[in-house]
Amino acid sequence: MPGIVPEPDSLEQLQSVEQIELLDAIDNLRSQGVNQYEISLPQLIVCGDQSSGKSSVLEGLTHLRFPTKEGLCTTFATEVVLRKDTEIKITCSINPAKNRTPAQQHELAKFQKSFSAREDFDFSALVEKARKCMGFGDNPETPLHFDDVLRIHFAAPDLPSLTIVDLPGVIQSQVGGQKVKGDQRQVAERVKKLVAGYMSDNKSIILAVVSARSDPEVQAIIGFIEEFDPKAERTLGIITKPDTLYVGLPTEARFVKLLKNELTRLQLGWHAVKNRSPPESKHSNAERDQSERDFFNSGIWATVPRSDVGIDALRSRLSSILLRHIRNELPSLVNAIENAVSNTDARLKALGDARESQQQQRIYLTQKAERFQFIISHAVNGTRPPSKEQINEMSLRSEIQNLGMAFADVMRLKGHTWNIIEDGIDENAVSLKDPSTELASYDAAIADPQYISRGEFLQDVIGMHVRNNRMIGLDAILNPWVIGGVFRQYSEPWEHIARMHLKRVFEAVEAYVEDTLQSLTDDWTYQRLMYEQVGPHLHKKREELSEKLEELLIPYQHREPSTHDPRFSRTIRELRQRRGLQETKPQPDVPFSFGKPIRPRSESFLTQSADDPTNEDIMNLMQAYYSSAITVFIDNVSLLAVENCLVHDLASLFSPTLVSGMSNEQLEAIASESKEITEERAALRQKLRDLEAGRRILSKQACQVSKPSQLRPPTSTPRTRSHLHLSSESRSTRDHTPTPSQHNNQRKDTSDDLISGFGRISISPPRTQRAGASSARSTPRRTTPSNSANNVFTTMQASPTVTESETDDERGPWLDEQWRKNQPPPIRTS
Repeated sequence: MPGIVPEPDSLEQLQSVEQIELLDAIDNLRSQGVNQYEISLPQLIVCGDQSSGKSSVLEGLTHLRFPTKEGLCTTFATEVVLRKDTEIKITCSINPAKNRTPAQQHELAKFQKSFSAREDFDFSALVEKARKCMGFGDNPETPLHFDDVLRIHFAAPDLPSLTIVDLPGVIQSQVGGQKVKGDQRQVAERVKKLVAGYMSDNKSIILAVVSARSDPEVQAIIGFIEEFDPKAERTLGIITKPDTLYVGLPTEARFVKLLKNELTRLQLGWHAVKNRSPPESKHSNAERDQSERDFFNSGIWATVPRSDVGIDALRSRLSSILLRHIRNELPSLVNAIENAVSNTDARLKALGDARESQQQQRIYLTQKAERFQFIISHAVNGTRPPSKEQINEMSLRSEIQNLGMAFADVMRLKGHTWNIIEDGIDENAVSLKDPSTELASYDAAIADPQYISRGEFLQDVIGMHVRNNRMIGLDAILNPWVIGGVFRQYSEPWEHIARMHLKRVFEAVEAYVEDTLQSLTDDWTYQRLMYEQVGPHLHKKREELSEKLEELLIPYQHREPSTHDPRFSRTIRELRQRRGLQETKPQPDVPFSFGKPIRPRSESFLTQSADDPTNEDIMNLMQAYYSSAITVFIDNVSLLAVENCLVHDLASLFSPTLVSGMSNEQLEAIASESKEITEERAALRQKLRDLEAGRRILSKQACQVSKPSQLRPPTSTPRTRSHLHLSSESRSTRDHTPTPSQHNNQRKDTSDDLISGFGRISISPPRTQRAGASSARSTPRRTTPSNSANNVFTTMQASPTVTESETDDERGPWLDEQWRKNQPPPIRTS
């Protein structure tokens, strides 16, 4: 057996402390699920056809035994994180997919396995356990694929720092010329979708595994590369199983050409590794690597550069590719992390401070109560608070006032049972100049009064009350009980209209209070606050409104009419005078009311009964009292019910005084956070810590990458006349012999000096006369470029850079030409 060659330590120069920190930051961000912030992370992904040798490649890279049996092996993506450490430690977990429910994510997060020795680690058993966990008890033989990711963190002294994502093998859509059908076809489509999602990410470096057992053109992975990496910029081809080729045949030579990047050209090139043969399945990792070296040192494979063959070279190559790729993506990644930090911090601020102790809960409620009182007080007074809370387009006071005006209008329009018509004129007609939306809503909810002629009202309504309530004595004597009975029947709609109005006002107030609380608290606190405190108080106010209305209706429903309004007597006189004038007017033959003829009143009819004069007086008295009482009732409902019982102390529903008097049980029931909020805050805090830690490391790495020495190889750029010395200080800095690094940065320093030179620009009058040629040659001249756009002339304190070998005669013509170009036109003075 050939001697075992130890693994080279060429990775040491690639694995600095800063670079390992960079890889750890990327992996930590990936493990935290930053995809929810739409952050795409640089990564290496291994993909290929089913049974193409992907597992053998990973086994060679990681020195872990991956399942290599034929057929279906892995059913989900596996992220392998390799880190160099002094001790061996293997930890395994599952990163749930974004499409999982919260309950499923919580259950999958419980999957944790750890091993302290390679001998204890069984990858095949781990894959089966993870697959069963992802399937939640499904039959392990069921060929299901999952979007979850199995994460294996492997630390050991002999490992490079590398992170690779292994994807399920692509299933061919046709096997033996026959299309795959049934469940196998669904599995093939799902695997294709999973692999395509990773390959379409522009930040993914594709490790395309191609088996030498079949032509590359017939392998599905080649088509995937053409689809998702058409320019072949981020794909490294890996040829496996080269030892299965017959030595000396054209097929072997063809794969060697492919390896040399002469057939399918990839910018990252191709690499070849040798898999374990069946007799070598029991060999150690070192023996496996030595067998591979022996194979590539023989035959046609010995003509291939050593950097393109073998697992040792592949480790170095992948580490270099990954680090270079991460550095190239750092600027955009830093910006994405910044946005993620801002979004996470904003969400944390929206949740507010934690409320774990009773003191924190009491402080939280007290602050919210103060804010609630501030907003409600302004809302009740009709002023808008200078705050960020925008509860409603219309203030609460405006809504209450609009509803009150609609109530007053509808009471005058429809507060009476009858519309009395005389000579075709509605005696109860009310003119509305600007009907509002609220009035239209009230008007639609209240039935219209019945139309009745004056004569019918006198005979049928008032006459019935007179006949049913006669007193002892002369018939012409007025019965005060009749006036009350007629009034109560005439004002019967008042209660219905008033209850409807109070209901709508209460609903408006309740909605405003609820919206205010919702804007100040989270959903959990809002619901508990409404249930424990605000809701019961609002219900009590609603009952007080109803009781107040019943109290206000007592004088009009259960008492006889009574008033001390001095306008009452004046109204009686006006009504009697108007009636007297109407009696003397000639009656038309056919009076109309709303298009309907009304029976003309005959004089004989008015003199037929002794009750007629009494009925007229009763009608006058009732109408005079009604016009006075309806105004009082409208004001009482608006002031005593709405304002006093509902709006007056509305801010006291939730006040700091109330919070200070709460028991500990009440406080915890209202102000404690829900389990969901507590878990979300903890997750956001952890997320923010990880993002900020990643941001610090990424920013540090970005600064190192931005150094010129790491951007391009050293070049020597000769100085020319176009370079300018911007000041004597700059000349003293540039005169000494430049170092190699300064030569490398010479062009960048020139542009930087030009930019910084603008800070030393001075304004001076233009020259009207040029000194002699000798003076121009002996003394550095100030040049004054002109700006024709704004006619501002500036003079830069600089002179053309020349070499010491140039003579005055060589410099003179060039300086004269520059002077003529920059000489401004003469300034004309008045």
